[in-house]
Amino acid sequence: MATGRSNPKHTRRRKQRGPSAATVISLLVCVVCFGAAFLLWNAALSGTGRNETGESFRPVVGDPPYRVCIDAGHGGSDPGARGVVEEKEITAQTSEALLALLEADPNYIPLRSRERYDITAKPSERAESINAQSPQLLLSIHGNSAPEGSAASGFECYPSVPGRTWHQESYYFAQQLAQGMGAAGARLRGHGGIRYIYYQGEAKQLVESTYTEVRGERSFTLLEDVNCPTVLAEQCFVTSEEDVARFGSEDGCKAVARIYYEAICAYFGTQPLDTPQS
Repeated sequence: MATGRSNPKHTRRRKQRGPSAATVISLLVCVVCFGAAFLLWNAALSGTGRNETGESFRPVVGDPPYRVCIDAGHGGSDPGARGVVEEKEITAQTSEALLALLEADPNYIPLRSRERYDITAKPSERAESINAQSPQLLLSIHGNSAPEGSAASGFECYPSVPGRTWHQESYYFAQQLAQGMGAAGARLRGHGGIRYIYYQGEAKQLVESTYTEVRGERSFTLLEDVNCPTVLAEQCFVTSEEDVARFGSEDGCKAVARIYYEAICAYFGTQPLDTPQS
């Protein structure tokens, strides 16, 4: 018999209804947006050649012997930076010692960016010579400088910048170089000793390697125009007596050459030869 009261079971069922269509749509939109954001984040990390631990990327190198080119910055009538020593002196000494180490190792075919250190060659000319030899890796050796009265010192290196063909491989090689120099006691400048350089007109802009935005400005000529992974290393400050004593003297250049050699071996996954006994 009808009493005009609502059915309590029917009332409870209405209270237990699921979320509305609008709520479901909103949740789906959130899930899609979150997923897209995650994919972008993951792609960004992949684009830098590393994840949070720095271990996500390993270059594909093939089988030995590996063709490695060494570029001694400046030279000839171009002394480079001047201080306690001239930049071209430490680049030539380090390059010669490094080439000797590579020559002794059957895993490598050492190449030069020029025939002699007393030849003056622009970066564009050296890039052309390097490409003609088809290297698999290039290390360009330089020395840093600071204004008179500055106490600046330390090591930093510049890999091919984000967005370029060989960025991942170059960054990986830069990590090996910086880790080796840091272990030897060098002060690592910037973020772990690795930085990027961009030219804005005639002015150079230095940015840390944590800044991974792809930019259109050019970097150093060798980093842009050589067709293989490339790193430019600023070995030490030629204006710092302490820096030169440790990493720019005759013995210092030989010690750094060994560090560079071991970094090259780490890049290609070969076992370094023992240091010859003097």
